[in-house]
Amino acid sequence: MAKKFGKFLMVTATLGAIAAGAYYFLQKKDAMMDDDFDDDDDYDDYDEDLDEEEPAGKSEADRKYVDLDLNKAAEKVEEKSEEFKEGLEAAKAEATDKIVGAVDDAAAAVNDVEEKVEEQVEEFFDDEPLF
Repeated sequence: MAKKFGKFLMVTATLGAIAAGAYYFLQKKDAMMDDDFDDDDDYDDYDEDLDEEEPAGKSEADRKYVDLDLNKAAEKVEEKSEEFKEGLEAAKAEATDKIVGAVDDAAAAVNDVEEKVEEQVEEFFDDEPLF
């Protein structure tokens, strides 16, 4: 009897899994079809927006515009460009100083090494021959 009940549970679990898989597959298939149809529904009639009238009491003549002061804008641009140029010159001078300092240090190091090598060579040749 236990064998039959065990087989019954296995068959029931298998059928349930198959039913659940079919259900999820069909749901996914329907969702994919709905997404395909949504792409084709983008038919907006932009001409309807042009047909709308302006709100009551408002017209194009009633609009107020802000005048732009181009002279002030040009002055600000010139000031910013001068500040940028000064900053650029300062950065260039600082970089040049660092490079010159590094080159001077390297030249001093090379001179020290040359002097040491020269002293060692002189000492080597100043020694008396061994034979």
